[in-house]
Amino acid sequence: MKLGIKEFRERLSELAHGDEQVVVTHHGKVLGRFVPERRKPAEEIDLDAWTEQIEQSQREWRENTPDWRERLAAYGLGPDGEPLPA
Repeated sequence: MKLGIKEFRERLSELAHGDEQVVVTHHGKVLGRFVPERRKPAEEIDLDAWTEQIEQSQREWRENTPDWRERLAAYGLGPDGEPLPA
């Protein structure tokens, strides 16, 4: 759907609850596009599955990220970046 900016502004609430993408124009020139985002209502979200996905991502991140303390020690530096005693 293509709408002028005035009509878009007047109908924004209606358009935000719709499903259709809107091309916004001003004097025939395209200013941008409005695409309403469809989200599931909170009661439809499976919080247990969502929590498990987050925890899995955190586990993978920890497994694949080098320990900065070990890296600093390899360069002869302590956790604050100070040189370690010889």
